[in-house]
Amino acid sequence: MFKESIKQITPDVITWRRYIHAHPELGMQVWGTADYVEKILRDNDIEVIRYEHMPAVVGILKGGKPGKVIGLRADMDALPMQEVVDVPFKSVYEGKMHSCGHDMHAAILLGTAVVLAKHREEVKGTVKFFFQPAEEGPNPGGALPMIEAGVMENPKVEACFGLHVFPSGTPGGYFCKKGVGSSNSDKAVIKIIGKGGHGASPDNAVDPVLISMYVGIALQSIVSRNVSPMDSAVVSIGSIHSGTAPNIIPAEAEMQLSIRSFSKETRELLAKRIREISEGICQSMGATCEIDYSFGYPMMVNDDRAVDYFVKIMGEERVMIGDKAISGSEDFSYFLQKAPGVFIGLPAAHKDKENYYNHHPKFNPNEDCLAYGVEAFVKIIMEQDKMVF
Repeated sequence: MFKESIKQITPDVITWRRYIHAHPELGMQVWGTADYVEKILRDNDIEVIRYEHMPAVVGILKGGKPGKVIGLRADMDALPMQEVVDVPFKSVYEGKMHSCGHDMHAAILLGTAVVLAKHREEVKGTVKFFFQPAEEGPNPGGALPMIEAGVMENPKVEACFGLHVFPSGTPGGYFCKKGVGSSNSDKAVIKIIGKGGHGASPDNAVDPVLISMYVGIALQSIVSRNVSPMDSAVVSIGSIHSGTAPNIIPAEAEMQLSIRSFSKETRELLAKRIREISEGICQSMGATCEIDYSFGYPMMVNDDRAVDYFVKIMGEERVMIGDKAISGSEDFSYFLQKAPGVFIGLPAAHKDKENYYNHHPKFNPNEDCLAYGVEAFVKIIMEQDKMVF
């Protein structure tokens, strides 16, 4: 029954995906996408909740049979980059592109909602469909404001699932990981304040450019000398900006850092050492510094029981269980702090042509994965009798 319904809805899922792909919107400005999603949900007699302060959409479907309250989540936002893929549904907006697959996630969740709505008398429990803005930022993202708005309550969500397309493996299977699945994601801006002067008279200045070089080199010692070799972390300096001319020593230099970790203890250690090193070197070289340290998305922790459930309903031969977390971040982590669940990887590579990874301007995942995404979400709802959490 559901297999045939998924087959029938797949052309619509492709159409929805291509429309969303061609009309990318950023962050908390995905109002057009949210309106598009809302119309499809309402056209299929699914209850919809909207919010004045954010472009989130929540669909609610009450099944005809008793069961759990389960949340399914998809993000909707694009990235601020120029698309260079030559497809008929290429972005119509300059400098905006769905290069992380969120168009696919939203279309998959729409397909799931429509399939379940057509069989609502057979659906178990209540399904909440979370269409989320701003997964790509800015901080605090879109998941946390949705949770603060009460989407996990009334009725209370008992389990929550999400998925993400990756050009790793061809469509048909899935992958996930027990425990920590992605990193803590933090940022820091270090402003080094020296004393400007003439490039020919450096003795009369305090050079923030030189100091930034020393700070940058020293920061790289944190992972190799302060973090346990049994643990893992990343401290990357993404930009250093200072100066306007070769014969002017500037008064200030600014460094921007991306910081990743996989435990609460290491997260705190990195913040402490970055501050100590930056302040210490600046002081020793006659400068001062201001540090704006921002804690971003927390690490995502999949529930072991939820992973076992997903393997059981999809089949061991179709689900690969990974042993390493990814160093990327994902604000689905906030949903998993409220209810047990798992974040599922959806293979979307092309077999016979070059694949480009997420966030690449040539990112063009295989649309064959869409039906498999819908299948996974539908089975999560319909086979919940096998859920033991």
